Amino acid sequence: MDRRTFQSRLFALGSLTVAGALPVAPVGAAAEPVRRAGPGSEGVPSRRSVVEYELPPAEETHELVKVPDKPVVLVSQMSNSHLVKLSLDPGTERVTGVKAFTLGPKDAMLHGLAVSERHPGRIWATHEGGNRLLLVDPRADEPDAAPRVEREIGVPGGGRGPHYVNEYGDTLWVTLKGSDQVLALDHTRPERFRLFDAKPHPIFAARHPGSGDFYVSQDGASAVLRIDPRSGRTTQLPVPAERGSTPVGLISGPGGVWVVLLGTEKAGTGTFGRIDEDGSITWHRLREARGRSASLLHLAFERPGTGREPVLWLLASSIVSDDARDQIIRVRFDASWTHIVEEEYAALPTQLCKAHRLLPLANSVLATELTTFTVAQLTRTPD
Repeated sequence: MDRRTFQSRLFALGSLTVAGALPVAPVGAAAEPVRRAGPGSEGVPSRRSVVEYELPPAEETHELVKVPDKPVVLVSQMSNSHLVKLSLDPGTERVTGVKAFTLGPKDAMLHGLAVSERHPGRIWATHEGGNRLLLVDPRADEPDAAPRVEREIGVPGGGRGPHYVNEYGDTLWVTLKGSDQVLALDHTRPERFRLFDAKPHPIFAARHPGSGDFYVSQDGASAVLRIDPRSGRTTQLPVPAERGSTPVGLISGPGGVWVVLLGTEKAGTGTFGRIDEDGSITWHRLREARGRSASLLHLAFERPGTGREPVLWLLASSIVSDDARDQIIRVRFDASWTHIVEEEYAALPTQLCKAHRLLPLANSVLATELTTFTVAQLTRTPD
């Protein structure tokens, strides 16, 4: 029995699972305090804590999104095509209920999730194995109600394996992991689409807030694809070997598109960068020892409108190496987003869980654990 199986079984013994509904009490807690790294703060414990909530069993727990204006988070489980509803306490953000629903056949491989602005209250989802895009009403006001698929769009042009999806106006941008392509599709007129060839394997796509160009991470090529949506021209931006390898997480953010590097089976480099308007990349590296060797898989920014300091959240994962640590890292920048001011590190209670995705809420951060069907929550402990 490996460590991941042992811990998952221990958590299950302390809880009761009935018909897809999970206990609302956390099943794990952080074994060490979060520690800060920065000028004048070395080794100072922060008042934060990490707890874990067990989801219905699945081999692969992936994406998560919050339904706007509702105390509900949705999680995709790819191995069994389940969509999980997490009910949150509106004040504390504590998970108060968990329930899973089948969204398509098991081999459809539910994966990507994105909030739709064109269709308020709905989300877009991908069936990576079924080669379909779904518009879904999660029925967020009814925790026990099954989500309803309102529309299905087949991936056109021979594309395969829709992985990530996001909505930009009337256009869906989708990475196709099976055919190593990027799809731009008009969801109001699906016959209007474009396919862009990529290198192995396109994972995330994001629009640059300045230039309007789209950038795509390619984890099998250690390069970022740049797409001019006006001309259709594409170029490749190789990741310098001295910086690391394997770009995965990639999102739009302050001043550009931000990307993290996972590294190799041997080690991570704790490196992430901002793609500027001209396509150049400004690189940053974490400073503390546990950060400099971190294998960074995903990233997210503090929720807009919180009025807080410039903060980037990073997720380090053991997805490629049993020697890597699964941890949530809070990086505070200066006002210009050019210099790191402070770093905070929180190890997930369950290590070797292949931590996967991040979702900042108003007062906490959620992270999915790929192989342990668990969601971890990092919260600030009240003073």
